Amino acid sequence: EMGPTYAEPVTDTIEMIYEEMVAEIPVIFLLSIGADPTESIETLARKKKLPPPAVISLGEGQEPVAILAMNNAAVNGTWVLLQNCELGLGLM
Repeated sequence: EMGPTYAEPVTDTIEMIYEEMVAEIPVIFLLSIGADPTESIETLARKKKLPPPAVISLGEGQEPVAILAMNNAAVNGTWVLLQNCELGLGLM
């Protein structure tokens, strides 16, 4: 039996997640249908006076765009938000 640690939904806020973030470790959100943290992430970036994240929806031909965005983010210290990652498994 897995127990409640794995069965209960996570209720951390974006701010709580931000406080624990480390630049070298990606943050991964596993979403349920209808969940979209994009607006919360963009709002957090504005609050922290950070540039808005590059938002890339993976799929047809978007892997090179994602790679470029991630390389730029690594150099500039900015964020990249990859959406629909199941469509870019080769990149993952």
